[in-house]
Amino acid sequence: MKTLRILSIVTLMLLSSCDPSFHSEPEFVGYNLYLSFQDIAGNDLVKEIELNDSSRSVKDALYTLDIIISEPCWNWDNDIYNAPARPGFEPDVNRPTFGLSRYNEYSYLTNQFGLPIDDCPKQEMLTYKIKCPYIFGDDAVHELVTYWEIPNERNPSAKCYRITFEGNEVTPSTMDKYDYNYTAAIILE
Repeated sequence: MKTLRILSIVTLMLLSSCDPSFHSEPEFVGYNLYLSFQDIAGNDLVKEIELNDSSRSVKDALYTLDIIISEPCWNWDNDIYNAPARPGFEPDVNRPTFGLSRYNEYSYLTNQFGLPIDDCPKQEMLTYKIKCPYIFGDDAVHELVTYWEIPNERNPSAKCYRITFEGNEVTPSTMDKYDYNYTAAIILE
């Protein structure tokens, strides 16, 4: 009976604790970015892109994306994103991709990017190198530099507070006050 009482007290203490010992810490910092590209008249330049096709060759024809981090991790080459995939997965190297989303009547290229907390230095600046003739009208690589506030250990989502693109500064916003998905409208002149 005494053993049962002690076990009940220990269980109650673990379950009522504000910081239970079984709480798992986040493994990745998330950088969630939604980009709308518009011309100066406000026309949506993203709306017709079909990025949800599972064929890699179709995506490669539409765009290429590299993400450059400010302080490379042990498994990182800033010339091309090359984080190894899990064993048995094809391709054996992960490349960043865009998704497609609608918000406030505009289409957005979305990227949910993550870096391991333990294996990488804190990344406060990410450079997105984007080649997309459909949006930009050329075959050039365009750079978008993003600046992030790094969360504490319990919050795995970084906060984007500034974006620069071709000499222009953009202040991103969240979709709502509790959200860590940052939206930005990039105006192409």
